[in-house]
Amino acid sequence: MNLAQPWALALAALALPVVAAYFHQRRKTPLRVPSAMLFRVIAGQTSPRSRSMARPRHLLSLLLVLLALAGLVAALVDLQRDEEQPRNYIVVLDTSASMGATAIGDDRTRLEDAIERLEDAVGRLGQQDRVALITAADRAIVRVGLSEDHPRVLEVAREQVPAGTSEGAPAALRIADAMCRANEHAAVVLLSDGVGVSAPSTECPIEHVPIGRIGPNVGISALSVREADALGLAEVYLAVASDLDEAKEIEVELLLDDELAEVVPLDLPAAGEAKRLLRIPLPPGRRLTAKLRDVGSDVLAADDVAWAPRRLGNRVRALLVTDSRLSFTAEALALHPRVDLSVIGPNDETPAESFDLVVLEAERSAAALPPTTHVVAMGVPAGELGMVAKTAEVENPEIVRWSFDDPLFRFVSFDEVQVPRATIFEVGEGQTAIIDSDQGPVAVAGASEGRQVVAFGFLPHESDFVLRVGFVNLMANLVEWAAPPLATDGEGAESFALPAIESHIDPPPQISGTTRGEFTGPVRTRMAAWRLLAWLAIALLAIEWLLPAAAFVVGRAWTRLRGRVPRRRGRRAA
Repeated sequence: MNLAQPWALALAALALPVVAAYFHQRRKTPLRVPSAMLFRVIAGQTSPRSRSMARPRHLLSLLLVLLALAGLVAALVDLQRDEEQPRNYIVVLDTSASMGATAIGDDRTRLEDAIERLEDAVGRLGQQDRVALITAADRAIVRVGLSEDHPRVLEVAREQVPAGTSEGAPAALRIADAMCRANEHAAVVLLSDGVGVSAPSTECPIEHVPIGRIGPNVGISALSVREADALGLAEVYLAVASDLDEAKEIEVELLLDDELAEVVPLDLPAAGEAKRLLRIPLPPGRRLTAKLRDVGSDVLAADDVAWAPRRLGNRVRALLVTDSRLSFTAEALALHPRVDLSVIGPNDETPAESFDLVVLEAERSAAALPPTTHVVAMGVPAGELGMVAKTAEVENPEIVRWSFDDPLFRFVSFDEVQVPRATIFEVGEGQTAIIDSDQGPVAVAGASEGRQVVAFGFLPHESDFVLRVGFVNLMANLVEWAAPPLATDGEGAESFALPAIESHIDPPPQISGTTRGEFTGPVRTRMAAWRLLAWLAIALLAIEWLLPAAAFVVGRAWTRLRGRVPRRRGRRAA
């Protein structure tokens, strides 16, 4: 509040009529009359006919009332020095998974320590100081706006649990900065261990209260699983982060639907990360879980386990067009456990149903193809599919490059593959060369009329490629390429692995863009000045109200006392 408050001005203006009322005194008006009778009539009137300013008869009462008014005005204005003004604290509380770390010999988590620091700081604040609470984990959430209800802020803080990453910290600090700029006497306080936290550029300074101590930790930072080929192998990617001072050998258990499937040994580097790509046979199951086994001293339990859904994929309806009764392509597709294969000749009737994948080993008009979303042409003209040939046929092209990082070529190698003849393609707009020879592209990928198309310029069974395991893997990759998308909802689709940045739990010396602090602020545990003045004003008004009665009682007592004193003296003299 300030002097511009209307109630304060109204109370201050009330002092004027109060003073005037106390100084206003009644007086008698002298009159000349021709008769004593009239004089007696006039003299018999006791009520004065006019008033005049005079010395107030109740000076003490006037002073008490004026002091009470002054106290009420000061209470409304709440005059305070700048350092005594109510403060606004916007607290950003880090609730990421690293805040669940403990210390050696202490079971308290970093989040519990941060909440205790918050309780101590809030307990030293004044009743008018306001506190806001914003939590930062995967995202920023404003839990409590600026409020004088300190117990509510602490109650909400105690309900938080450590989980997720610190990706929401920058957004939380931007929100806190906006709240700080919108309020006077405001400050931003960050309670965090600093792990994975980055501070954005802000107008208000950020006071960082460091939480946590260094300690050893090992955690699983990545886990994924998918089919490696059509022979029942699974590809498992596993990464383990280490925050240890020295290298160590550990073991990781792999469980499929809570049944032990494999034990993986790992050599962990000091303060580093170990990664393994495993190809292991797995029985049927929905979820793969990885658990650390006997890692020793470890201060963060949240990263000791990770899980991933086993994505077996949907079934694929495939159609093979071939003029050979013994087709390696047909055998490879028939071996795949999720393929429903149909085989027709180049001149057979077009099936009425639709397919997810159509493979052409024999020439067939595009108009004669059934509805499909994915087409693969192997050694046949593909001009109707949008793939234009540059050279119809070349002999003995040498494969010099292939897109080994393309999902189609996972676990596929064309190194030293002998191709007796092939077609060289033009790479059109929106198309990509996926296999290059010394004479030009021999395989391209693109889209045509709403269909994904891959064209190979050679027949696999005319080369030695069909004799390699890579051919079976290529067929399996084509099936995955054409498979209908998997549903991403439900428990089977959920995965969890704490990022490596959260497993490296040693608090940084300083978060760039912040200042280290203790979140103390001005200590105002005594009664506010405006409350004291308000009580003083009420007391003065009560005294003024009781003063006439007290004066009357004291006067009567004094009169009685004076009346008794002479009698006693007279009796003694007698």
